[in-house]
Amino acid sequence: MMIAAATDKNDMTALIPDTMEKAGGVMIFDSETHEPPQYVTENLAKHIVDAQCEALLCGFIYDPQFFEAIAQAGVTRYLAAGLTVEEAVEAMNAYQLSMIQDYVGGPGCSGYDHEA
Repeated sequence: MMIAAATDKNDMTALIPDTMEKAGGVMIFDSETHEPPQYVTENLAKHIVDAQCEALLCGFIYDPQFFEAIAQAGVTRYLAAGLTVEEAVEAMNAYQLSMIQDYVGGPGCSGYDHEA
């Protein structure tokens, strides 16, 4: 499964910040292989979509265009702020992470606690 994780470095022990915008980039990796992850710092949505990522592990998302681009491509967004990438993958696999249903301030987030 291809996964993207919002971090500041290309390391499985890197912390995921509380918002997507605070991340320096995204680490893109296959959770089923031991191939080295790719780390990108520009055109994040394009790289996530092009790599056919099934999930994005991140903090809250404020950028509507970024959110829409990955949501329309079918990338599931998981709230993993404060966890390392390793911890977030384990939590995702154990169904312990909440899904991010919309960007902060978006039309679909009524009743959704999005305090960052």
